[in-house]
Amino acid sequence: MKPKFSVLLGVAGLACTLALPAHADSSKPGKPAKAVASKSQPHQADDQAAAMATSDTAAVTIARAATPALLTDATQGTRTSGTDNGFPDVNPVFPLKAGHMVCGTSRMPIDVKVEGSNDDSVLLTWNKKHYLLKRKPTSTGAYHFDDAKAGFVLIQIPTKSMLFDKKNMTRLADDCIPRP
Repeated sequence: MKPKFSVLLGVAGLACTLALPAHADSSKPGKPAKAVASKSQPHQADDQAAAMATSDTAAVTIARAATPALLTDATQGTRTSGTDNGFPDVNPVFPLKAGHMVCGTSRMPIDVKVEGSNDDSVLLTWNKKHYLLKRKPTSTGAYHFDDAKAGFVLIQIPTKSMLFDKKNMTRLADDCIPRP
């Protein structure tokens, strides 16, 4: 318990240390920067404003360095569009599972076939009907395919696939795994 607590305190202290430069002010404590400058010294006010801008830039640089890699623009990959919630699109780090799958305890079959040369759309066969689902950007790193007309959503995470009907707000198939 003691090692876990000390690690937790260390992480909290590091977070506070990284946040302090963003809130630091170069003027005297208790006085805002505008109150320090007087009317007789306009150049001093300009110098203080430039110094504050420099410290703000340094704070932003420190904050970007502390931001997790998945949330920065540099790791956005080949996709340039963001998600609906404003976060950058994160490419999955696992391969798309395609082919014949069985779902749940009832072993309901579905087929997933990649359309084209990339994984921007899949052809889903469910209940002997075919649906073309287009890929949507996500910030989670999962595969998310959507057919707006039919209302179907296929989500793949490393351990399983799930099929949803967003028009009726139901889960059609869960725990879909490739057939052995």
